Amino acid sequence: MKVPHLPQDIPFNDDQKTWLAGFFSGLHSRLLVKQESVVHAETKPQVKGLTILYGSQTGNAESVAYEAAEKAKEYGMTASVFDMDDVDAQIFVKSSRILIVTSTYGEGEMPDNAESLWQTMSSNNAPNLIGTFFSVLALGDTSYDEFCLAGKLWDERLSELGATRVTDRIDCDIDFEQLAEDWMVATLPSIAAQGDDDEEQSQTASSPAKQKSKFNRKNPLLATLKHKRVLTKASSSKEIMHYELCLEGSGEFYKPGDALNVIPQNQPDLVEDVLQQLGYNGDERPSWNGESHSLREIFTHHLDIRTPAKELLKAVAEAASDHHVLQMIANDDTTPLSDFLWGKDILDILRYYPNVSLSLAEILSLLKPIAPRAYSISSSLNKHQNEVHLTIGSVRYQKQDREYHGTCSTWLADIINEGEKVPCYFAPNKNFAIPQDDKAPMIMVGPGTGIAPFRAFLEEREVIAAPGDNWLIFGDRNAASDYIYQEEIEALQQKEVLTKLDLAFSRDQAEKVYVQDKMRENGAELFAWLERGGYFFVCGDAYHMAKDVDKALHDVIALHGNMDVQSASDYVAQLKKQKRYVRDVY
Repeated sequence: MKVPHLPQDIPFNDDQKTWLAGFFSGLHSRLLVKQESVVHAETKPQVKGLTILYGSQTGNAESVAYEAAEKAKEYGMTASVFDMDDVDAQIFVKSSRILIVTSTYGEGEMPDNAESLWQTMSSNNAPNLIGTFFSVLALGDTSYDEFCLAGKLWDERLSELGATRVTDRIDCDIDFEQLAEDWMVATLPSIAAQGDDDEEQSQTASSPAKQKSKFNRKNPLLATLKHKRVLTKASSSKEIMHYELCLEGSGEFYKPGDALNVIPQNQPDLVEDVLQQLGYNGDERPSWNGESHSLREIFTHHLDIRTPAKELLKAVAEAASDHHVLQMIANDDTTPLSDFLWGKDILDILRYYPNVSLSLAEILSLLKPIAPRAYSISSSLNKHQNEVHLTIGSVRYQKQDREYHGTCSTWLADIINEGEKVPCYFAPNKNFAIPQDDKAPMIMVGPGTGIAPFRAFLEEREVIAAPGDNWLIFGDRNAASDYIYQEEIEALQQKEVLTKLDLAFSRDQAEKVYVQDKMRENGAELFAWLERGGYFFVCGDAYHMAKDVDKALHDVIALHGNMDVQSASDYVAQLKKQKRYVRDVY
């Protein structure tokens, strides 16, 4: 806006001209300030803050959290995404809009990265959350007893503390993508309408969007199987396989500690047995999922006919008036129900109720989709360019004159040949990764196939010439038959990449020795490694090994750190918070 001026020939005397010049000058100044104020108000956007917290064991919840943050922009919100381990209770006080995305670990436990925050928020000292608006997305697996328990607990607790639920919690099974999308579509506009429009972000910097792969469950990468071999000897009581898949031309990459999701097919023999039990030949083309497939193709490629869903068991038990089984389901008697289902597949359930006849539409509605199997990657991309390696134990067992096969493990071992395609996609796991500090020591506990990510860790540290010490605690049943990757491990020792190696082969002596025994045997040194900034990694069986290792870790810290039980527990909690005690367990 130009400064106004008076024409030279205006018919006023000098005093009048002076007064008019002052009047117009003042008016100009006021108009200029007002204009700048309007422009500023028009250009400064109202900030609607959204805080998204995730509890994740394998990375799925983290991925969904970042996807929700990206979608929040469509509803005028700027979202900050936080690992639950990176925040404290004040995050709930500072944020009026909060979304929780969490998985459930083990037997209904919080994921490792959510445990500390949960302990705080479930205590009597948790803050009052009146004025806070929230919603929860829970990820889980209905084949586990405590389905989505972590999400249920968060949902109940936030409500108890006075927070307002804007949409109902959604509990997702393994096939979570569509439900997660539905939750976002329902929740984001609802939560955007609540809270303060000018809310400041709880942190000054908003979270960057994560780079998202074009491959996923619905659009998998078709990777060529380049090579596979048996790692265990013929005398072994088990079979562990090594697989090498080609990534050339895919544009995909991964880091040590990430997982690969493999989408398998059902065993042809099982497909034919189920078809026969149901009285179909497999060529039928039922109405299913809006697509045209033969029943044999549906049972082979799309639906899980291996693990009985509780919905299927309940339906056939109701049709058979089996009150005993119905009572177990109704009472949620997990132990007897698990005992009843142990080792059984869907064929067993159908044969157990031979007089029950369900329609094909009912059968199809009661079967779950084939779930991807997540496997820890056992290679470094820096060492094996355009390749990803997997280390998988083949699941086989006999029961009542029937031979049973794990869906994915034996599909890869017995059916997929070298040169054929394997549908798969990557699952990043940023917490289960080698330390950013190359000098930091690493202690890796991984019996059996639990060695997989540590093979990747050691290869990566070898390639980048990291100076940090590396300690592997590995074991299995018998050294002669089950010492997988022995030549590689011994070569890493000779190169001094592997600083310390402890082996626990449980059945090579009268008294069984396990990895947790080796921890206690070397407790003083283990504690010393932790004291100088060491990282403690565990991979393998969640139900027994991981619990025994955790107990041994607490005991070692208490004994060699001269601490009481509570102090040792606090020490372990601090390790977890610092991402120096992380687990990849299953």
